[in-house]
Amino acid sequence: MFTYHLFRPFAYLGIAYPNKWRLDWLIPLILSAISTAMFAALALIRPLSVIGDGGLVAKVVMVIQTLPGFYIAALAAIATFNRIDIDRLMPAPSPRLNVLVRGQKVPMDLTRRRFLCVLLAFLTAESLILLIGAVFGQTIGPAIRALINEKYHFAALYFGLFFYLLLFWQMMVVTFVGLFYLGDRIHQPDDA
Repeated sequence: MFTYHLFRPFAYLGIAYPNKWRLDWLIPLILSAISTAMFAALALIRPLSVIGDGGLVAKVVMVIQTLPGFYIAALAAIATFNRIDIDRLMPAPSPRLNVLVRGQKVPMDLTRRRFLCVLLAFLTAESLILLIGAVFGQTIGPAIRALINEKYHFAALYFGLFFYLLLFWQMMVVTFVGLFYLGDRIHQPDDA
């Protein structure tokens, strides 16, 4: 039960909706692959700083360090927003999410409020993981590097960067989905 509560901010990934996986995984995977390949190719020409002061990860952290506060503020605003139409079910096919009711997982069609709350909780959690991951990565990176054979340093660095950028791009794509819903879709009639 405790793990259910602890990992519930990641419930967004469990929302069932046609082709949602493309937004959650495919587009971020493609963007991460392109970004990593570009940085790796440039690093073969001229050394690039990935980890450390002034490195790529430090610059990404500068971009995302204020995001958890904004996501939490948006979550609070949506959770308390006083508008009846935000509590109607989303148009068919409604996104569905399994929720725990009296110890049983029950599929539930989502309202726009619930969808946006789950989305913003996920973005808050993912941004915190990216920040904490960057701190740990920069702190223990040199020790891990010492454990890896020198001929694998480049591959290990860019393998790690790929996964970090995958989460970063996932956060960015889902943020834009949230911005679409908050800035446009929430104000449209259901049949639009």
